[in-house]
Amino acid sequence: MFCSKCGSVIEDGAKFCPNCGQPVEQAEIPAAAPAAAPVEIPAAPEYPQPPVQDVYAQPQYQQPEAPQYAPQQYQQPYQAQPYTPAPTAVDPSASNATSTLVFGILGLAFACTFYLSFLGIIFGAIALAKAKTFTANYGQLFGKAKVGKILGLIGLILGIVLTVILIIVIIVAIVAATSYTRYSIWDELF
Repeated sequence: MFCSKCGSVIEDGAKFCPNCGQPVEQAEIPAAAPAAAPVEIPAAPEYPQPPVQDVYAQPQYQQPEAPQYAPQQYQQPYQAQPYTPAPTAVDPSASNATSTLVFGILGLAFACTFYLSFLGIIFGAIALAKAKTFTANYGQLFGKAKVGKILGLIGLILGIVLTVILIIVIIVAIVAATSYTRYSIWDELF
């Protein structure tokens, strides 16, 4: 059965509509007529209605809470270490790398000359001293300073060897000259 007011399905034998509360009028079913199978129509789903909002109502603002800060903790000041520049930020052309290279080249060049080999010792020693200064300032040798140290070392060693040979040659020449001269003068006098 169906309610005559709202159309909801009503169970047989109910006296009131469960949906709207309307009294149900009982219809007489003739006994001779076969009973038709009741057709059930599903009830329309009911959706919850959103609450009614006042469009013109003023929004309620709340005062924001003040942030809570931890109390300041004071510490004993410490002694900072002095600033030292990083060795990677070195411009070798601005340092003494160029002068190390120049003295290394001069040491090798003068060491190769027989009569000026003592200058190779001097310039090679200067190149090694400049390389030591470069290492003290920048931590390691690289670029021009490294090449200058190698050339200065070669010039120093070669200069020492050739200077010793030169001194031996000079001593032999003096001895030979004096012995020849002594005998020749001695022979002429007597």
